[in-house]
Amino acid sequence: MTGCAVALTWWGGQAVLFPNVSGDKPIPATGAGFIPLLLSVGVLMSTIDHMADFSHAAALPRRHLLSLHLTAAFATAATLTCLALLLSQDAPALPLALRNLLGFTGLSALSAAALGSRLSWLLPVAQTVPAFLIGAPGARGTDAQWWEWPRAAVGNGTAWTVSTVLFGAGISLFMLRANRQS
Repeated sequence: MTGCAVALTWWGGQAVLFPNVSGDKPIPATGAGFIPLLLSVGVLMSTIDHMADFSHAAALPRRHLLSLHLTAAFATAATLTCLALLLSQDAPALPLALRNLLGFTGLSALSAAALGSRLSWLLPVAQTVPAFLIGAPGARGTDAQWWEWPRAAVGNGTAWTVSTVLFGAGISLFMLRANRQS
């Protein structure tokens, strides 16, 4: 996560141009839009249990601590995101980065619930590639459709709703799966 924070400090709110599949002009993407994807995957991959035998024999089942672990990991990712953007003097990019962290963490949790924590990267990447390479949210993301929420404008209520629903559903399903496995 520290490496992502360093990259976000360097990249920040500056736009990098990506090719547009439709042949239109290149698509600008900021670090505040992309780096939360990596941080969210880190949050879920940090839940991989490398000591499964010990965890099954422990006095306190791991599932009791998993919600605290997820809370601490998400809080760490959010704090590092805020610090990185403040250090890079891109404070206006904070809402975008935090919204994307929320949504990508939800997608990572959905992926981890369905496929396991090692594949928590799959759904966020599968959603992000079309959103950035095919989507056409208009100038500054004002015309974004619901599935383009990572590129939508900061004030887009639909993007915030999608991110929040993804987060709630993803974390709930991940915790439900963890409770059933133990």
